[in-house]
Amino acid sequence: MRKFLLVPALLGALALTTTACEVNKSISIGKTVSAAKVEEQIVAKFGPPFDDGGIGPATAECPEDLKGEVGATIECTVKDGNGRDYPLIVTVTAVEGDQVRFNMKEPPQPKGAE
Repeated sequence: MRKFLLVPALLGALALTTTACEVNKSISIGKTVSAAKVEEQIVAKFGPPFDDGGIGPATAECPEDLKGEVGATIECTVKDGNGRDYPLIVTVTAVEGDQVRFNMKEPPQPKGAE
């Protein structure tokens, strides 16, 4: 019974984590951040809470590299160990030399969506 209560609580925490604050990362790159590097950062962020909540391991998938330009975005997916997908929008917030800073957050929900 506890397991069923823990999963909704963890999913709620995921939503709060990804919408209430920015998850900022900084990576040394040339002109782009490879999809593999972005995926690595997503798993580093969401792996421990998924594991702690009993829904790990977390995996991530990004369809393309992230351009090293402020405002550039890609939509990635983090998947829990049960196969449930959570979309994430990854957005470049700053480029300083060879460092690209980006945040990850849940995409906005359409009006009326749960």
